[in-house]
Amino acid sequence: MIFFHHSDAKAFEKVWETKGFHNPESAVYDAKESVLYVSNMDGEALKKDGKGGVSKISTEGKIIDLSWVKGMNAPKGVDIFQGNLYVSDIDRLVKINLKTKATKSFPIPNAKFLNDVAVDSVGNVYVSDMMDNSIYRVTKQGKVSVWLKDNKLEGPNGLLVIDDTLYVASWGIMKKGSTATSKMGNIKKVDINNKTISQFGSSIPIGNLDGIEADGSGGF
Repeated sequence: MIFFHHSDAKAFEKVWETKGFHNPESAVYDAKESVLYVSNMDGEALKKDGKGGVSKISTEGKIIDLSWVKGMNAPKGVDIFQGNLYVSDIDRLVKINLKTKATKSFPIPNAKFLNDVAVDSVGNVYVSDMMDNSIYRVTKQGKVSVWLKDNKLEGPNGLLVIDDTLYVASWGIMKKGSTATSKMGNIKKVDINNKTISQFGSSIPIGNLDGIEADGSGGF
């Protein structure tokens, strides 16, 4: 895992690098404890082998607990809300209590390739399904539903909620049976209140986008 610092000059500088992970996919910062949680697939992206898990590391890159949570399959997107870590794991969302490590699973049976996770201000969890142009929602009460399914999402991958907007980093329009794209992705925004999809910035393809975070200056 490599940690970069983004300076005011818009350049990236490598601050530290940590080895020892097993196919790390995503990371999230816990501001309360000043640590990072990293999802490790440890195998194929869709293989249910129980080898995946989550690591806990310091903000200096020191591994605190490589196998903080074990027994997952191929965990990918992660987000934190009110003392819980939310992790996508192929066809389910897993909720992990940060203090006790107690877990609760929310199956999403029709999912094809769950990817990123984002939580809104009231605790609704959004999970992208890159292979099905879908975004699922798991409410704070645990109700699972297809929140939005639309080809305009163009392979939704990274998710980020800011106020009443869900920003989506799209992978692109994929060729049948493949993650290769006939058109690369860009950034979309979805109004959480009415589910209207619009373009953020230019509609010109940017690349096969993965995670998305705000840069603090109105961009990502």
